[in-house]
Amino acid sequence: MSIAKLLELDQTLHAVVATEFLKLRRSKVVWMSFLIYGFMIAMLGLFMWIALNPGMAESLGLLGQKANFAFAGESLDWAGFLGMVFMMASLGGMIFLSFIVVFIFGREYAEGTEKNLLVLPVPRGLFVLAKFVVAALWFALLSAWLLPLSFVVGKTLGLAGFDARLFWGIGGKILVSGLLSFSTCSLVALIAVATKGYFAPLGYATFTLVLASLFGHTGWAPWVPWSIVGLYSGAAGAGPEPTAGSYLVLAATFLLGLGLTLRHETRADNVQ
Repeated sequence: MSIAKLLELDQTLHAVVATEFLKLRRSKVVWMSFLIYGFMIAMLGLFMWIALNPGMAESLGLLGQKANFAFAGESLDWAGFLGMVFMMASLGGMIFLSFIVVFIFGREYAEGTEKNLLVLPVPRGLFVLAKFVVAALWFALLSAWLLPLSFVVGKTLGLAGFDARLFWGIGGKILVSGLLSFSTCSLVALIAVATKGYFAPLGYATFTLVLASLFGHTGWAPWVPWSIVGLYSGAAGAGPEPTAGSYLVLAATFLLGLGLTLRHETRADNVQ
């Protein structure tokens, strides 16, 4: 392929990505996702505040019990709080990323616009790549959004032991965890385009969480894509550590889902 052709494809991809962002600009789902992440950090801060004030737990009943359970064994300082933020970002991020991918790919069928994309004079594979780029940037912004939120909540609570290296270290781990989660999302996209909607991919995403929990405490965990995120974050508890092979499994999983999604879309019929 000539350099001129590659440059043309690159420009077209940029245009398609820009169009995808324009489609999201007025979507309430985008803003709701940031509000939900803010709510989760606020709830984590509330639980930390209850744990810091033991007398409140009894008066708050079930909520107080949940707060004590959430921070059981965790230090009630910046290290403990950021550790819980990291764990929430890892597990919650994998769930939320699935919703993002389902929304971006499935909305075309729900809104009846997929048939229009298939007849445009643009390589169909670029639409798939653009949607993955948008999903990655959306999720990256959500993950980064956790850092200022966590800083504000932690400062408001007056937590002890703030360390800038710890704070940015957790930020780096959150982004790595997001990358690991993103490696599994291509299969969600495949289910969305293959079934032309939302429900099947959401059911699949829920099923993968069951698989992650099922294999998370076994010797198979480092080789099961959906368990590897839990191993990395420590949410799976004591168990084997991810190996170099684990990351190869995630890379292979993403490439498999991407390849099958591209294959499906390039061969899809324009059914009215």
